[in-house]
Amino acid sequence: MIRNPSRLTQRNFARALPLALGAWLLLLSACGGGGYGGGGSMNAMAQNPPVITMEPQSISVSAGSRATFSVAATGYAPLSFQWLENGVAIAGATMASYTIAMTTTADNGASFAVQVSNAYGMKTSSPAMLTVM
Repeated sequence: MIRNPSRLTQRNFARALPLALGAWLLLLSACGGGGYGGGGSMNAMAQNPPVITMEPQSISVSAGSRATFSVAATGYAPLSFQWLENGVAIAGATMASYTIAMTTTADNGASFAVQVSNAYGMKTSSPAMLTVM
């Protein structure tokens, strides 16, 4: 293990790569971006609450068609997802996308949102509307 980042040469850099992720982050933290003892913080890199980078979009489908809503998010892993229909959690809908296999006219006007969470927080998407014709 390389304990002094200022001595990280091309030759011993290859030995530093196999370190566990936590040790590698600690090494970068000790560097502080500008050399040994720069005062960087591993917490600033690791504690990232979810950020929704692509909101679910409203869609229109014909009755009997499939409807799929999707979200994209970043943040400290693992991210968890929970889809909501009209503000109520949908049992088993815990992926980054949610599909209604066969829509009916009863689904018309429903709103769908998703809660994305991790160890550092939770973010709820804007609602997306489903129009069934």
